[in-house]
This record gives sequence, C-alpha cells and structure tokens, in this order.
Amino acid sequence: MSLFSDKILEIALPVPLRRTFDYLAVDENGQELEDIEPGCRVVVPFGRQSLVGLVISNKTESEFPIEKLKPVKSLLENTSLFNKVDIKLIHWAAKYYQQSLGDVYHAALPKLLREGNTLAKLQDKKLVSTDELPEQLPANAKAQQKLQDLLSNESVVDKAKLKDAGVSTVTVNKFIDSNWAQWQSYTPEPKQVLESDIIEPLQLNTEQAIAVSAINSSTGFNTYLLDGITGSGKTEVYLQTIAKVLLEQKQVMVLVPEIGLTPQTIERFRSRFNVEVALWHSNMNDKQRFKTWQMTRSGIAKIVIATRSGVFLPFSDLGMIVMDEEHDASFKQQDGFKYHCRSIALYRANLIKVPVILGTATPSLESLANAVSGRFHHLKLKQRAGNRRLPKMQLLDLNRCKSTSGIGEPLQHRIQQVLADGKQAMLFINRRGYAPVLMCEECHWLTDCHRCSGYTTYHKTTRQLICHHCGNQQPTVHQCQGCGSTRLTTVGVGTEQLELYLAEVFPEASIVRLDRDSTARKGEFENKLEQIQQGKAQIIIGTQMVAKGHHFPNVNLVGILDVDGALFSSDFRAPEKLAQLVVQVAGRAGRGDQQGEVWLQTKFPEHPVIQDLVNNQYADFAQFALTERRDLALPPYSHQVVLRAEATQSEFASEWLTNLTPHLSHFEQLLVLGPMPAPMSKKAGKFRHMLTLQCQSRSYLHKVVDWLIENLDSIQNSNRIRWSIDVDPVDLS
Repeated sequence: MSLFSDKILEIALPVPLRRTFDYLAVDENGQELEDIEPGCRVVVPFGRQSLVGLVISNKTESEFPIEKLKPVKSLLENTSLFNKVDIKLIHWAAKYYQQSLGDVYHAALPKLLREGNTLAKLQDKKLVSTDELPEQLPANAKAQQKLQDLLSNESVVDKAKLKDAGVSTVTVNKFIDSNWAQWQSYTPEPKQVLESDIIEPLQLNTEQAIAVSAINSSTGFNTYLLDGITGSGKTEVYLQTIAKVLLEQKQVMVLVPEIGLTPQTIERFRSRFNVEVALWHSNMNDKQRFKTWQMTRSGIAKIVIATRSGVFLPFSDLGMIVMDEEHDASFKQQDGFKYHCRSIALYRANLIKVPVILGTATPSLESLANAVSGRFHHLKLKQRAGNRRLPKMQLLDLNRCKSTSGIGEPLQHRIQQVLADGKQAMLFINRRGYAPVLMCEECHWLTDCHRCSGYTTYHKTTRQLICHHCGNQQPTVHQCQGCGSTRLTTVGVGTEQLELYLAEVFPEASIVRLDRDSTARKGEFENKLEQIQQGKAQIIIGTQMVAKGHHFPNVNLVGILDVDGALFSSDFRAPEKLAQLVVQVAGRAGRGDQQGEVWLQTKFPEHPVIQDLVNNQYADFAQFALTERRDLALPPYSHQVVLRAEATQSEFASEWLTNLTPHLSHFEQLLVLGPMPAPMSKKAGKFRHMLTLQCQSRSYLHKVVDWLIENLDSIQNSNRIRWSIDVDPVDLS
C-alpha cells in the first residue's frame, strides 16, 4: 500500500502551541488506519522526538500539502479513552482557559498512559489454569497444592488474592513455566450497591434534614452551596445524599483541596458504605493512579475521593459531585494548565445533568454571589452538630504584653491551664522553618535569595537557608555578606522555633508539629494525625495543614499567632483569604463536649477585618466584602485575565507587555491594568511582569482574549520571554 492516503488524522499533542497537527492515517509500515475514533492515542514523530497524541478527528483535507504530512508511528488503541461528554469537557476547558488542547488531554490522563503504555499491558491480569494442569500433585508439594486449590475454587485469581493466600512468586512461576497456568487480561465487573451496603445513618438536626431533603428531591443539574459553620455536620449531609445516588447505581466524585484531608474523609466514607472507595492524589505512585483511573472508568469505584486533577477522571456513570472546602485556593492550578477545579466540576455536572454540592464554612465570594443571585441554592447550617457551642474569640494585643518566640504571655499561661485540665492546645503559625530571615545586627543586611526577590528561611535543624519560593538551598552563613560582622540574629518566628521553645517551657508535654518539613516522609502525616486523635499529643503546632476540615474533639484551645502580614497586602483578595483562614483554624476548637476558645494575636487590634472576625461571624464579613467588591467593580462583579511575562532581564518582560497595550486600547469595555512588576518581581532567576485585563462582561473579555491569542504572533514575537495566561486568577503573586 502507498505511504500516502487521502485519510488524515487531526491530532492534539502536548506542546504549548495552541493548535492541532495533521498526520496521515497510515502507520510507518504503510498500513492504513481505518475507523479511528476521537480520543484514541497514537505515537507520532514530532521534530526529533516521538510524542503520544490524541486523535481529534478524521478528515480528508489539510491546509498543508498531503505529500508533506508524516504517517503516525503506531496506534496504541483503536477505541477511545474518553466518552463524548469527557471530550466535550476537555475541549471546553482548553478554550475557556486558553490552553493547548493536547496539554488538557494529557492532564486528563494518568502518567502511565501519557508515556505511551498500551491498555493491554497495564490492564488487570488474573491467573488461570491450562488443560495441562495435572489432576494430582506430589503429596509433599504443599505450596503447589494450595495454588491448585485456589485456581479450582476461585473465578478470579489476581495478584492480590495470591498475596493474601500466601502463594509465592516462585510457585506461580513454576506453574507458568510448566504451562500449567497463564496470565490473562480481564476487566472486573462492577458490583451492584444494595441497601445492606449502606450503614445506618446518624440522626440529623432540623437544618441538616432540610438540606438533605432539598438535595435528594431535586432532579437534573443543580448547584447547592452548603454553607455550614465549622462542626455543623456537613459531612453527614454529604453521606446521606450520596447514599441515594449509590442506590441508583451511580458513582460519586468527592473533591477535597489537598491530601491532608483524605485520611479522615476516607475513614468516614468506608465506615458508612460497603462499596469500593478509590483515591486520587499526588502522593500516590503511577500504578496506583492508573488503577484508580481504570476502576473509575469501568464503574467499579463507586466513590472516588480526589484532589484537584481528579475532576477529569473518566466516570462510567457519574451521579453527583461533592466539593468539600470549596473556597480553598488549592482548587486552582497555578502552573501550566491554570484551571479552577470548581468551574470544571460545575461545567461537567451541567453536561450530564447531575447535582453539585459545594460545602464550606467560609464560602468564596464568587460562590456567595452566585447564591445571592439565585444561580446556586443556598443551604445554611447555623448550628453545630449535637448542639455544641461555637468557640469564644479572645483578642490578644501584642502591644500590651510581653511575647517570646511569637507567643504572648497571657496565651502561654492559658496553654498551661488547658494542659493541666487534660485538654489539647493547637497553635497556628503559617511559617515553617526556624525564622523567616537572618539579619546582621550591625548593618541590617538580610539573608536574601539570589534567584528571587525574597528572603531565605533559616532552618535550624538542618542548618540551612532555604528559599520557600524557588527551593534554593544553601548552608547557613555565619558572617554578614554586607559588612563582614558575625553578629547575625534571627528575625521572626517559624514552626520549628515555636516547637523548640514550647518543648523548653512545657518539658512534660508531648508536642506534634504539622508542616511540610515534619511530614515529608511517606506515612508521617497519617501517623501524626493518629497521635492527635488518640490524645498522645498535648500541643499541636501547624501551618495551613491543621486548618482544613480536621476533627480533633479534644482540642479546647486554638492560638492564631500571626495574621498581621495579610492585613496590608496589595492583593484585593487578602482580607477574604485571611477571614477564611482564621475561621477555619478557629473551627478546630471545641468540637468535643466542652466549649472551645480561640486566641487571636495581633499588633493591629483596631483593624476592621480583625474586629469583624472577633465580634461577628464570617457571614457578616462576607456581606461587607461583597458590597465593597461591587462598589469597586472587582470580582465577582467583574472578570479578570492576567497575562504574565518572565525573562532573564526585567526590561524584556516589561517591554513585551507594554507593546501589547496599544492593541487593546480600542476595546471600549476593557479595563487594562499595567503592565507592572508582579508582587514577587523575581522568582527562580526570572523577572516577572503582569498585565491585568478586567471587564464586567465575561463573554466580551473572552472575545478580547481570543482575538489577542489569535493575533499574538503578528503583534509580538520574541524568544527572550516566556508568557502565560491566567483566566479567573486567584493568586496575583
């Protein structure tokens, strides 16, 4: 057969170019490829390398001469990995977030499939006997007899069953080498969910019952903002609405902001439902992630608990999406494909007409605005489960008391009293390491990062200076690089310093520190959570890890040590993020039988945000913040897109963005802010500038961005800069 064909494959490749590529529907052996479905994977030549691409369509015409088109190297499978809804979702996400279609397709695949492994190679395998298996085995061959019995009595003998039965690899290989057994690929069948698989639910209070009834009585696509104070029993509402979906033989996706929430969440779900619960998060290895992908696609996994990227998993029959802590900024991807998990989830639910539950104690202002406008159903839980009381808020003015290692004396005395009562105390400080910076006492030189416009954090345990922005590490310096003095002192407090100080003040107390450094080893985070749950830790020190959704019933006191840095940020979202963080951390107190208390330390006690948080609830702050945003025409009452440029020299990035602004001036509804240096103007050796486009009409803004991307090559062309686009940004740093 001729190498040329009139059949052409349109293929999406994982490259930054926002276009697809045409290849001949012929493999490198000249064999014509017929009836290739959209969503199939192929290996194609691209420059000097080979890439795994996704087939978008079959066609007979190309904008390029057919004799210049290359054949594909190989076809990895002839059936699509995606159904029609998944394909529509991926194409929408690529268009909305202005991303390469190939990058989005690859983001929706587990790594083992992105690398070009075939499904047949990765598929589950079972051991089956052959006709040559002897009826009798030697009486002394106990291990072989065990495997023979297993093959005779079990319909599926996979590696897990062999391991559980204690059958060794040596025995299995003996059977295979003797042609008594062989491995065969198989696809497990999903099990039907029965009433007996649902454990009896807990008793609901009136507010919970109303929420469950509202969700369970709805049909089609609806979005429910489950706005419940900390400890109000939102998880029980999830569980009782999920039970109905499971009995309809549908699957449920539960999205959580980070893996720190998964241990307790998994336990709650597995103790309530006798069904297959699968996980998806970044700490899983490639084989584990592929297994979850496969179980989800086949319908075996009835509940999938996933972090951000799990929103693209290929469900067989998805019946509900639950997003816990919907306000959390980690649902927004900040690098590469900059999507927001909440937006993807809502669009996906709308495509297949299923309900979405957005649960939180501190709703994002975007979700709250949608609830106020009637786009979302607003379900409120104002009471803690079991009639437990909200913690008392106590403001500690650091201007009026002595403090050591970040703890004011009155708070330190209160910790001592709480420990004497046999309760736990939790201290929150959002800085890891020993101190944020080292300073020369002579000339005030600071240990800065030569690759970033920031400072290196002093880690005393490892004796290193580490930049928490780019990861650069260096040994601790003992001499000022400005004047040569050896009088270096620490400035500020981190979790490591706090732990060492409290260990000195309370030598009898058991202290657990939860931050990225102390939980770096596999399984360490779960071990520390278990210590807290079992009451083996009297004092808990942590960063944002301790703020999100954890249930510690014995924690009676929470101290929030330093929030002042967020009060004067240039980011208009800073007050919202601060309020959410304070309320979430405070919610860890008093979840048991006794009322808890929260101490908020500050040097600015009169600041309106601080006063609002201490004297009112989050709803009051949110209402004021929404009014302020509306008056200033800021999101959610307008929409933003940020263009970022970075280069090895600051003027390159600035000039590149400056040259774009004249082309945007004729768009009358568009507000152009900048260009300006990013709040962190240098990171990892690159200078960073940003241009913000703002408009009250989302559709108009996207038309402008579409035009800009389409004409960018003719407007600007420079290989000295790297640029990116961020639609609906949540972090302007």
